[in-house]
Amino acid sequence: MTTLSNDTEQNGLCRMQGGGGPSHGRAGHGAWAQGLLLLLGLLLAALLAPPALAQSSGLPPIDARAYILMNANTGEIIAAKNAYSPYPIASITKLMTLYLLFQAIQSGHLQLQQRFRPSFTALHTGGSSMFMHPGLAFSVEQMILGMTVPSGNDAAVEAAGLVAGSVPRFVQEMNQTARQLGMLSTTFYDPDGLPHPNNTASPYDIAILSRAIMTQFPQFMPFFDHEHFTYAGITSPNPNLLVGRVPFITGMKSGYTDAAGHCLVATGTQNGVSLIAVVLGVPSFRDEGRGFWKASWQSLKLLDWGFAKTLWLPAMPELERTAAH
Repeated sequence: MTTLSNDTEQNGLCRMQGGGGPSHGRAGHGAWAQGLLLLLGLLLAALLAPPALAQSSGLPPIDARAYILMNANTGEIIAAKNAYSPYPIASITKLMTLYLLFQAIQSGHLQLQQRFRPSFTALHTGGSSMFMHPGLAFSVEQMILGMTVPSGNDAAVEAAGLVAGSVPRFVQEMNQTARQLGMLSTTFYDPDGLPHPNNTASPYDIAILSRAIMTQFPQFMPFFDHEHFTYAGITSPNPNLLVGRVPFITGMKSGYTDAAGHCLVATGTQNGVSLIAVVLGVPSFRDEGRGFWKASWQSLKLLDWGFAKTLWLPAMPELERTAAH
């Protein structure tokens, strides 16, 4: 590519303005056209400049250790950061517990209205709770809500016993199912997500699991869309603050430990398109509610950007480099 001298640029500008110059006729028209093409090229370069686009059309900053945004309809990865490395996932673990429970219900092994009394093991499980009480019966439906809303560890341990007969056998099934689904960076050590140094998964694996629930068990998705849950006279809020507040949100699961930070899987559907946002390791706060607010906000930013890109923005590959990785 040749560079025009200052004299040539000035001559071209004079011709564009109707002024005279040393060249006339066809030569003048050629120089005028060359100058116009240069100007158009400079304007196009300015429009495509990465710094300007990063402010206007790129993925907004996501304050999390790792995340992924997946199209649940197609499995396409729309955005990702550290998405294929394993991290602590806290109560996001319960998504696999729910997946196996949904399988047991679909196969007829359990029914939603079946009622049970809590086991000794469930009653003595610490951490977050649906507040099972000795002798107070619960239905399978209540047990599911006890996991999806207040993230009850007692409910998860009870589900493990009902599905597999014991927690160790259930954990074995969790890991076998993870491999069958293609979750190759995941290791489960318990059904509830209580702290364990090796209870980890990658954002990509969690997105695979979330998509499997959405596609294989759509009839159970309403369980993830409850803002509150009441059992034993105690009403618990959903730490996923998007549920009940953002119209297109359909779920899905929160989690928190000191090692994991605040984690959230958020799902949403608009115009027939369903997206999954997995956000792990949002910086924690001593105020747990503030931490879940921040995790919900990071997930909403991902989903908003994903829906805009998927539904409303034209395909422009030359602009997509502005997305954060």
